[in-house]
Parts: sequence; structure tokens; C-alpha cells
Amino acid sequence: MKILVLGGIAESKVIARQLIDQGHEVIYSIVGLVRQPDIDCEVHLGGFSNPQQTGAEGLGSYCKKRAIDLLVDATHPYAQTISANAVAAAELAGIECWRYLRPGWQANYGENWHDFKGWDELIPRIAEFAHPLFTTGASIVAQLDQRPPGQQWIIRSAMEIPDMDGLVAIKAIGPFTYEDELALMRQYNVDVLISKNSGGHRLADKLRVADDLNIPVFMLRRPELATANQSFDRVKGLLADIAKINAAGN
Repeated sequence: MKILVLGGIAESKVIARQLIDQGHEVIYSIVGLVRQPDIDCEVHLGGFSNPQQTGAEGLGSYCKKRAIDLLVDATHPYAQTISANAVAAAELAGIECWRYLRPGWQANYGENWHDFKGWDELIPRIAEFAHPLFTTGASIVAQLDQRPPGQQWIIRSAMEIPDMDGLVAIKAIGPFTYEDELALMRQYNVDVLISKNSGGHRLADKLRVADDLNIPVFMLRRPELATANQSFDRVKGLLADIAKINAAGN
């Protein structure tokens, strides 16, 4: 089978490598490079939209042109637009879209765990804190004008953020160890942590540190994703079902 894997998380590379080992022809797609993917297959860098086509239409055309048999959405749990485009593109191309959705973290790091739906809800709820740490990406900078007077934001992101009044921008790429997170929170006197519920054991150390330091955690709820033909929360389950289809076809 020829399989297009939409990547963006650690498991997506695992899926691509395992599919290659199963004998499939794999194309690995990623929107932007944080690290060069170490995968022995064709890599498509960038999106699929163009002035004549939307992202869904461009991806659907690409799948038709490359004779893709199966589209695997293994993007970030918060990549709502990409996941919607993947489902629509698969329908346009007459193929199925299967999704790997990494399980989220559960609220088991103490009683200081709080969910929120969006920034307008969050900002008033953290107004009493002095040094919030945002690990939600660079997009939070757009909300800086809502920062309460005297509050200093610490923003850690893989993207470069220009210096601005009222924030400390830290460009860093994980994963981060418990010791890394502890040093960061102590250095900047962090008193509240704001995060996405990305899931994954490699990213949970910041939650453990926050719990040990009795720092409240505010977690952005996951968005609802377009319904894929099949959805998996375990890599092994996804790979096993693809192997079954391949065996049946042979």
C-alpha cells in the first residue's frame, strides 16, 4: 500500500517507520520543521494549499496524483484544521482517513488542575498570579494586550518570539526533563502553569514539577476533531489493522 502519514508528533515517526518495515510505500508529511525527521522515506515539507485550492482540496489532489491508498492523520491533538482537511481530502480522493489520537493527560497531578476552553476565559482566572508560564506555543503572544498590569508572562516556544514589554520569551525545543522544568520554574518564580493537554509521557514532567511545587495548572481543553473513518489511541492498534488490510489484499 502507498500510505501518506501526516506527522507532527513523536508517534507519527514511529508509525511511519513501522509501516516502512511492514513493506508499505510511505510518504511522511510535516507542515514545518522543528527537527529534520530521521525517516527513510520521502518527506513532504509544507502544506498542500495554493491560490487555486484550499488545504483540503490541495491535499485531496495530491492524494489522487500520488495514488495514495490510505491517509493517516497522526498530527498534534490540537491540529484541528489539518485534521479537518485530512478527512475532507480523503473523501475527495476516494480513500479512507485513519487517525492516531494520542491519549490526553488525566487530572491526577493533585487538586490544582483546571480546564479552560479559550483565552478569554483563561486571562481573568490567572489575573491574581505574578509569573505565569505558558507552554502553549507562540500564538498566546496575540493575547498579550490582555495581560493584567504588573503580570510578567514567561512563554516557552519552539518559535522565535520578539522581545516585548511584559514577557520573557524562551525559545526551546523539548523534550524536557524533570530537572529542566524544575530549574525553569524556580528561575522565573513561576506561580501558575498554562499548557495544552498534548499527552505523551515525554511531556508530563512539567506537570509533575508543578504538582511538587504546588503550582496550579490550567489546561486548554482539546478541540473536537472531524470524524475520521477509524480512530486509534494506540500505535499498535493502528499498525495491526493496517497489516490486516494488507494481508487481506495479498
